[in-house]
Amino acid sequence: MAMSRTAAIVAALALASSAEAADLKIVDVKAYVFLERAGKLSDDILAGPALVDAPKGGAPGGDTATGVLLDFTFSGDRNFAPKYATATVDLTQTGHGGQQIVTHKAFTGFRFGDDGVEHKAIYLENATCAPLAVAIHAGKTEKQVQLDFSCTEVRASN
Repeated sequence: MAMSRTAAIVAALALASSAEAADLKIVDVKAYVFLERAGKLSDDILAGPALVDAPKGGAPGGDTATGVLLDFTFSGDRNFAPKYATATVDLTQTGHGGQQIVTHKAFTGFRFGDDGVEHKAIYLENATCAPLAVAIHAGKTEKQVQLDFSCTEVRASN
């Protein structure tokens, strides 16, 4: 009897924790470059054209930019802080030689307010010269975005 009661409690806790984690959703992703001369963030660049030579003046408005701010918008139950909710972000940047740099980031500690929305952010320095793929997983939802960055190279002739 005590064994079945313990099993029932463990099962109930497992269901409660998985329900808390399932409430988390990725809603939106925005990306901004830091405009170094203007000293401010650009408008969202996801829907814009590819950026070529951003560190040399190819950023919006002819400004220079090496840093990228990624803003992730998550939703959950209003006025709730799910204990076990985790969102993961995989960032993959491919260099000129084809080598990939992969960075994994996990977000926890969500505390949703009256509107059920919370933002998390990642800032990447020296990230505007190679394409950047971003994959976000939250609960049963996922989003993928691609930032089309490139820089021209000056190569010495032999």
